[in-house]
Formats: sequence, C-alpha cells, structure tokens
Amino acid sequence: MKQIVPSFCSSSSLLISLLLATFLCISPTQSRFSVKIGSDVLSQICAQTEDTDSCLKALQSDPRTASTDLYGLAQVSINLTNATATETKTKIKSQLGQTTDPNLHHRYLQCLDSYDNAIGKINYANDRWSIKDFLALEAASSDCLIDINTCKDVTTPASPFLPEQNNKSHLLCNIVSTIAKSLAAGNN
Repeated sequence: MKQIVPSFCSSSSLLISLLLATFLCISPTQSRFSVKIGSDVLSQICAQTEDTDSCLKALQSDPRTASTDLYGLAQVSINLTNATATETKTKIKSQLGQTTDPNLHHRYLQCLDSYDNAIGKINYANDRWSIKDFLALEAASSDCLIDINTCKDVTTPASPFLPEQNNKSHLLCNIVSTIAKSLAAGNN
C-alpha cells in the first residue's frame, strides 16, 4: 500500500499539472478590451459623435456589434466606413460620366479626389488597428473627416445624393475616431 499512495500522488500531480498547462494554453488571455460591450457602452460612444441615433443605428446594423468588444467594434466601424466611402466614390464616378455641367463636373472631380484620399486614410486606419496603434488609428480617422469635409464644402444642391452620402461617411469616420480615442485612453 505504501507504493500505491506515492504512485497515486505522483500520477495525480502529473494529471493536475497537465490539466493546468492545458487550461493556460487554451484559455484566451484577457485583455482590457476583450469584454463584450453592452448597450450602455455603445450609447456612451455614440453620445460622443455628432449624431447619437444615427451612430447607434449604423453600428447596430452590423450583427458583429452584438457580440464584440471595443477593439472589434473599431473593426466594425472601419468596415462600415470603408463600404460607405467606396459606395460614395462609385456614385461620384457614375455622376462624373453623366454630367454636362462643367462646374458640377469640376466639383465631382474634387469630391472624387477627396474620397480617394479618405479611402486611403481608412485603409491606413485598418492597418493601424491591426497592430493596435490606437493613436495613429485616431489620427487617420480624423484625417478621413477632413477629406470628407473637403467634398462637403464643394457639394451643391445640383448633386442631390452627395450631401446624404457625405453626412453618412462623415459620421462613420467620426465613430472610428471616437472608438480609437477610447481605445487609446484605455491603452495607457
């Protein structure tokens, strides 16, 4: 019986050690951003944007929002911004080919250039997001706002779709910037 007890103890110690090692390897490391966000956090973020209701509607339109953390929400907002800016750029290109008004043609060219720049900033923001460089993510999204504003400044009533698209794109860049600020503040 003396041999069974030491053998049993060493076997159970080995088993416990293996289980502990397995648990540590399999369980995800808990970061400060890995907690799923709730509607209260979503409301706080959107309250810092220019249009709380539209912000909530935009973020909740993506099913990933319901099950993501703040870091994932940044990705959701980057994706939404990229999709909207790309859609706007496509519409501008279409209108460019259809307009005969030289003044409007020039304005569309300016907006096309602005959206090219904005999409470049969004892509850069996505790169910064992937390496968790939240300050650069915030800077890129702020630059995106400037590009969208440039198009807003030249928009006329003769281009009926642009004001709405500009507002949508501007809001989404603003959401990315707001989330990036929250991530940067928590990263210090």
